[in-house]
Amino acid sequence: MRTLERKLVIKARRTPGSGIFLCSVFCILLQFFVTNNVVRVIAGHDVNIRFHPANIIMVFCAFYALANGPIPFHQRCRESPGLILFVFAIPLFAFYTAWFNGLSGAAFYFDSFWGAGLLAVALEGATDRQKRFLAKLLLALILMNVLFGLFESLTQYNVFPFVANDNIKQAQIEATANFRANAFYPHPLTASLITGMAFFLLYVMQLRFLVMAPAFLLILIGLLAFGGRTALFVTVGMSGLAAGWVVLSGIIKRNLKLEVMGSLLLAVTVLPLITLFIVTQTTIADRIVNTLYFDGSAEVRVFQWTILNYLSLKNWLFGVPLQELTALKYQIGLNAVEDIENFWLLLFLNLGAVGFVAFLFVFGTFLVHIARYGHGMYAWMLMISALIIDSGSNSLGQKSNDLVIEVAFLVAMSGYRNYSRQTVRRTATSTPIRADGLIRARIPPRIVRGLRVLNRAH
Repeated sequence: MRTLERKLVIKARRTPGSGIFLCSVFCILLQFFVTNNVVRVIAGHDVNIRFHPANIIMVFCAFYALANGPIPFHQRCRESPGLILFVFAIPLFAFYTAWFNGLSGAAFYFDSFWGAGLLAVALEGATDRQKRFLAKLLLALILMNVLFGLFESLTQYNVFPFVANDNIKQAQIEATANFRANAFYPHPLTASLITGMAFFLLYVMQLRFLVMAPAFLLILIGLLAFGGRTALFVTVGMSGLAAGWVVLSGIIKRNLKLEVMGSLLLAVTVLPLITLFIVTQTTIADRIVNTLYFDGSAEVRVFQWTILNYLSLKNWLFGVPLQELTALKYQIGLNAVEDIENFWLLLFLNLGAVGFVAFLFVFGTFLVHIARYGHGMYAWMLMISALIIDSGSNSLGQKSNDLVIEVAFLVAMSGYRNYSRQTVRRTATSTPIRADGLIRARIPPRIVRGLRVLNRAH
């Protein structure tokens, strides 16, 4: 009898798809820590990681979730058509560009786009509790990355430099005013992007003030340290819009809480003073302060569009092979170090007008799906902010995990759609369910009734 009760308890505690969730979490950890610059420093030389190992694992994990996961495939197709379309269409775009322009330049679809769709498939069946665990894990990873970046900014030393080969020694020697921390990430712009995402996750996590305030401050300082101007201004601007909306809607609905107003007033008063101190008294924000003008990086983002003037009709329709693209960059004045800094332009040059129009539709449906899945105003703000920040760089036009991490954040945010810290606190202090010695066991009512019947029979 006791053995049967134990089996019922074990069955009650099992979560459908828990193995898939754990595999997905492992892949997210690999995405954070297995980057080109980290591998280069550990190995002592450049390692050509053609496909990221996390995304290779996600292929098996996602297709197992489609075939045998907690959500049936026909239900996914009915409820998540944008996600299913994205997962099955992205490989077709890789084959398309490989057919017209050669294999070089097609592999990035696997890491930059397909990995994000596969992760969304694997995490879609997670429970709200698992998603909240993922949110806490992501926040911890971001804060650790920020602390690492602050150490680099204060010491003017990159532990994992984002420059390669002969440039490493020179970059370490030249501790100039344009020094940029990058922590574990392969580039400071990517580090800025994922740090900015953490702001919107903080807004939905309903953390206590003593936890929320230090985390918020650390993330803001991290944005200053990584030196991404677009990420800083977009994130702060979106946060200001969110604060204005919260106050306005609270006034209209007459449910504006005093604690919310107090937190906003404290942020408006204290954060500018702390930022001013960091900017004037430390080296953390030197790169942003010293490049608040139309510098060479901004100039490249303007004249890079002149490359369209040199395309043939075939290039316009079906894309540009990688060898021709290199020649065209030299033709418009870009040197070997400089690159096209806009992933939309890179995708157009890779696919041509025919493939690019189809890609816009598929990519757009996927972004709408993950933003709706994240649920709420902050999910849409995160998606839009990430899209704006990515549009100022070439990360999604090359191998990058930007979209993968964005999906992880949005899925984690969805775990709080029906969550209330006050309700959880009341539930935790209430009398726990007891079933014949199973103290404080979180057992569904159906299992509890079964245990009581077994006890009476015994």
